[in-house]
Parts: sequence; structure tokens; C-alpha cells
Amino acid sequence: MLSNQKIIVIDNGSYKCRVGYSNSDKPILEFRNLIAKPRKDKRKDPNGHTNENVYQIGDEIDVDAMRLLIKNQFERNVVTHPIYQEHIFDSIFNKLGTGNDWKPFPVLITEPLANPTYCRQTLNELLFECYEVPAVSYGIDSMFSWHRNKHAYENNALILSLGYHTTHVMPILGGQLKYKHIRRLNLGGYEMVSYLFRLLQMKYPAHLNAITLTRTESIFHNHSFIVRDYIEELKRWNSIDYYNENVKKIQLPYVQPFTINTISAEEKLKKRKEITKRLVEANQKRLKEKREENGGGPSGALSNNVASNRPRSIKSYQPPSGVSLAVWLNDIKRKHEELLQKRTFRSRKRQEMVKRHTLASQERMRIISLLASDEKGTDEFGKDDRDWDVYKKISFENESDSETENEKLMEYENILKHHQANIVEQQQNCAENTAELYQLHVGVESLRAPELLFQPSMIGMSETGLAELIDFVFNAFPLDEQQTLASNIFITGGCSQLPGLKNRLLKELQEMRPSKSVFSVKESQFPSLDGWFGARDFVNLNDCTKYFVTKLEYDENGSEYFKEYSLAISALPSLFRLSQMKYPIHLNAIYASSYSGAKKLPYAQPFTINTISAEEKLKKRKEITKR
Repeated sequence: MLSNQKIIVIDNGSYKCRVGYSNSDKPILEFRNLIAKPRKDKRKDPNGHTNENVYQIGDEIDVDAMRLLIKNQFERNVVTHPIYQEHIFDSIFNKLGTGNDWKPFPVLITEPLANPTYCRQTLNELLFECYEVPAVSYGIDSMFSWHRNKHAYENNALILSLGYHTTHVMPILGGQLKYKHIRRLNLGGYEMVSYLFRLLQMKYPAHLNAITLTRTESIFHNHSFIVRDYIEELKRWNSIDYYNENVKKIQLPYVQPFTINTISAEEKLKKRKEITKRLVEANQKRLKEKREENGGGPSGALSNNVASNRPRSIKSYQPPSGVSLAVWLNDIKRKHEELLQKRTFRSRKRQEMVKRHTLASQERMRIISLLASDEKGTDEFGKDDRDWDVYKKISFENESDSETENEKLMEYENILKHHQANIVEQQQNCAENTAELYQLHVGVESLRAPELLFQPSMIGMSETGLAELIDFVFNAFPLDEQQTLASNIFITGGCSQLPGLKNRLLKELQEMRPSKSVFSVKESQFPSLDGWFGARDFVNLNDCTKYFVTKLEYDENGSEYFKEYSLAISALPSLFRLSQMKYPIHLNAIYASSYSGAKKLPYAQPFTINTISAEEKLKKRKEITKR
């Protein structure tokens, strides 16, 4: 029945989803397993109806801009939100469909190890009831990856599956998965990226907005690595030469500062001389015309006088001998500010003199009265014409800016402008180095984040590291089976692409295994895609159709019906059902810790209130009523 049909293969990973047909060379669709619904989406279709159920799926989402609206269907690596999974399926089948006559095909979908029956039941209901697929089968992604990379004669292996949220150690003997000895580490790529994100934000608090999760993921994927000896590597990074040779400089986006196209001090002085020359010539011409209008006369004296004022000595813009440039410029700035303050004070005083009722105007009139009076205490100002000479003298005294001050002020400004031009040139040279202020220097952070895989205590986790977890699994088997597992260790998953992982595992195995023992570590050919490739190869086998649950079998046996085979295990969830039936109030805790080696379920200390006795309560109530 299914042998003549194409089969849709879905690798439903917690980080990325990969979809393709059984005859595809590579996945047709590959996208982040995320979903987001923009707020207040008022887009309308051609009929004029508001489309309020517009969701963005996968790579359509701007993760940094919509991080508060992003959802997914997973709790760690288990599908617990079927509503979001339905939207993911909608997007998948809409993109695979080529027309209205498209009909659903059988589906093989990957699932996590020890997937609860309830989660598989909801997926069955979605696929059979909502999308009317003819048949469904499930399989473990890491088992598919091992099935693709193993040789035909290999039946024994120790699989290390390094995922986005969890890490599994899975022993296989005689082609059968020993699920009783499987162990899980609740740590994966997400925790490592989050740790790197916090490290960079603490190191560069001025660039909090620029250090985003997307940029941190890119840094982790491109620059992080696992070292063979963590402590020795940290000691090497203490050397400044080693740091400069190995640090990674990541350029952040920034806006180039706006620079004014300034001219040099010599060009400014040359233009100023030309303007002064034109003003002198215009002034001479105007005075000559005015003199001729008044009856003519010799203009030589005026010309000589003007000419004598024309040449001005150009003082040096350099400090006197024995005085540093900085001290000299500070002194010039101080004198310039003093002159400006005097000019401002006089200008303000003149404005107050105009007003009659101001304090300055009244004080001036009082002084005038005292100066003009013949005797103290009498006010006879105005009787004599000499009183008005006193008034004129006081009115115009110290109220105009002197030419000497103006010349000094201009001289100080020229000196400051000359040296300011040099400062502007220096600032332009410094502006070229502004990009260095917007760089992330990734040093020990590139090896601290992946080290969480072997030392989860660095972020406060109470679980053991990957090396100790492997040793724990080894100790659960006899010595001959330990040697069988150690001779074929297979690593797969997205985090297995970290450089240096194989060398670190070899070093850890050398320390934990007996002397002269043999062990080997084999890497997956395509760690991120081998799960999908292995599932595709499996559905192309001749006898794969017997592992599919058809729609008829689903109707007869119920949504929990499942066909077990070597790449899909249903016995392990039965252990959860027994434990959950015995302890119904610990449903979530049983799944999280029952097969990770924990002997005690995690719990939070209850909050207790300091209560008082009933007699004391009654006594206090009576006192309150009396008041």
C-alpha cells in the first residue's frame, strides 16, 4: 500500500526543522523551529476581510526585534504545545503542496528519546484527524544518524547525542538500545549560547543593545571551541602576547561620526588678510568721497593715517621661550574668557540703564545727585549748567568697548583658532579609530561557553559533566561490554560540530579507562543533517512500511497505538506511565529526572508564615475592637 507512494520525512528538531521527500537528495525545507504572531496585524486580503491569524514561521521572524513574541512547540526537546506544532505543520504542507489537488503522503517524523505517550498521541491526532495522512511512523533522530554512519557489521556503539537542549549517552549492544542505562544531561547548545551572551554583556556593558542573541549565536558557531585541557589553556591566556595572537575581534555596527571639512590655519589667515584689505580700501574710498563733498582738501594726511593703521604686526602663534604650549594656551583661554565676561557685563549694564525702574538706573541717578550737590543731603541738581556735564561724563564712562580690548580679543581668538585647527585635524585622525571602540574582543569567552558541557557547575547546575556521565554508563556494564562500548563511541548532533570535541573526549577516555585499553571516537559525517538523511534512507528500505501506523489501525487501536522497532522505542515511556500512576503529583518531575540518574526528585522549600496561637489572635482582636 505504501511502497508506491512518496513519504514525507520530517526531522522535527528543537533548533531546526528539516523536511523533504523520500526521493530528495537533501532537505527541501530547513528553518528555525520558531513561531511568532505580530501584534495588531491589520493586513487585509483582497476580499476586504481582516486577516488576524497571520503567523510568521522560522526564518521569516526577526528574532531580535520580536524576541518577546516568539513561541515554539517544545519544552526542552519534547513537543508539549500542539497548537504551535499545528502552525508549523500548516507551513510545511503549504510549502510542499504544488496545487489544490495535492493529497497528503505518509509521514515519518523524528522524536526525542523517551518521548511521553501523551505527546505522541497529540501528534497522531493532528496528523490523522487534521491533515488526513494515510500513515505515520516515528523514530529517534540520533538512532537514525548512527544507522546512516555505521558499517553493516556494527551492532555495538555508545552514542553521544549533543542537542540544543539536552545531551544523551545511549549504549547499544547487539543492535538493541539498552534504555535502562541511558543517561541524560539537561544541557545543550541553548545553555552554552546563553552563557556566552551573559559573559559578553558583562564584559561590554556599553554595548548591551548591540550584543543580541542572534549575534551571540553567530559568534558561538563560528569562533567557539573546546580545549583539551581547560586549566592549562586559561594559563596561556594570561600572557598578553598569546592574547593578542588568538583574540577574535568582532566589529559591531556603528555610525561614522560627521566631520566638518575644515581648512588649515594658513588658509584662514590668508583669507582674513584679503578681507581686511578690502575693508580698508572701501573705507578709504568712502572717506575720500565724504571729504570732497565737504569742500575738498588734502587727503594725504588721511591716507597716511589710514595707511599707518593698515599694516598690523602679525604676532607669532607660538608660546614664548621657556613656556609650554599647554600652559600658554590655558592662560590665553583664561584671558579671553575674562574679556568676554567684561564685555557681557557692560552690555547687560547698558540694557539695565535704559529701564527707569531698574536698580542700576536708580543707583546711577543717586550718584549723579551726590556729585552734583554742593552739600550733603541736599538735592539741587539741574540749577547749574555744569551739572549736565557731570551727567554726560557718568553716562558714557566705561560703557563702550575700548579698541585695545577689541584688538586683544581678536588676537586671543586668532591664537585659539590657529591651534584649534590643529586639534581638529588630530580629532579627525582619532575619528578613523572610532571603529575600534565598537569591537568585541572575544578571548577566553570562546572556550568558557563550550566548557559547560564538561563542567555544568559553572552556571550553577548540580548535574555531572559529560565525561563523568560516560564513566557512569561504563560502570553499569561488565568489563568486556565496557570495552565493546569504548571501542566504538559515536558523537552526533548540532553541538558535536564544536572544534576540539573529539580530542577532549579522547583525553577524558584516556584518564578514565584502564591502562592499555583500546577506545575510539567516531564523528558523524554531517552532524546536523544525518538525522534526516538516516530517516530518508530508512524509509527507502523494502520492509519499512510495516513500521508505519495506518489510518485504519489508528481508528481501531486508538491514538496511543505505536509500532516499536530498533530505531523507535516505546518501552521506555511505559516506565514513566508506571511512575506517574504511582506519583500523580510529580508528573513533570518524573519525566525530568527519572532516567537521568537522579535518586531524589527536585523540590522547592515551602514558604512558612510565622503564625500565632488562637488565644493571641483573640486577644489582639479585642484590643483592636476596643481602640
